[in-house]
Amino acid sequence: MIIAGRLQPETKLPPERELADQLGVSRTVIREAVRILVTKGLLETKHGVGTVVRQMTREQVVEPLTLYLRTQNGGQISFGDLYQVRMILEVEIAGLAASQATETELALLQRIINSMEAVQDEPDLLAAHDADFHSALARMTHNPLLIVLVDSIRDLLQEYIARVTPYLDPRQENLPHHYNLLERIQAGDVEGARQAMRENLEQMRKNSERYSKLAQERSLDTK
Repeated sequence: MIIAGRLQPETKLPPERELADQLGVSRTVIREAVRILVTKGLLETKHGVGTVVRQMTREQVVEPLTLYLRTQNGGQISFGDLYQVRMILEVEIAGLAASQATETELALLQRIINSMEAVQDEPDLLAAHDADFHSALARMTHNPLLIVLVDSIRDLLQEYIARVTPYLDPRQENLPHHYNLLERIQAGDVEGARQAMRENLEQMRKNSERYSKLAQERSLDTK
């Protein structure tokens, strides 16, 4: 009933006896079903109101998946893992964005890049805006599955960028690739957008190699 939309968000459930009669089951079964659906996040109990249908949000889907990724293999998701997934997903996302971006979406991308430009000397803020840029690209596909998949790795991407940025010059090794992506998408150049994303991800791979080398050297110097 919830999934089919017959019970809308914020709708209070009918009385237990009425719901049991309607579904042809015992009140005990209804209580157990409500308990399970509360655990699943489809229902919630509000003080003074009763049990209502919960408004589903993106976070309810993304957060468990993000936690799952963090807890697998001892919480070790390598840059190689992230790079491979992004190559699979984001190259095609860039092409889709170029083929169907709206003026409003293009304006948002431009604002995000402007924000990146303004905080290029602040790694944490730059990383947050960089991750926003890639989330915005996913939304431009208008594909809810792609949006959830990209959002599920957003925090990992942001952490990686924040860790690596102090070891590079964003003016040369970050921002130009994002400007190129924006230009290709604005031009509606599908293959050009895909290639621009490949180049962006390849630059990130080189940045990762440099970061690993420099971090190792610093570690040896402190011993």
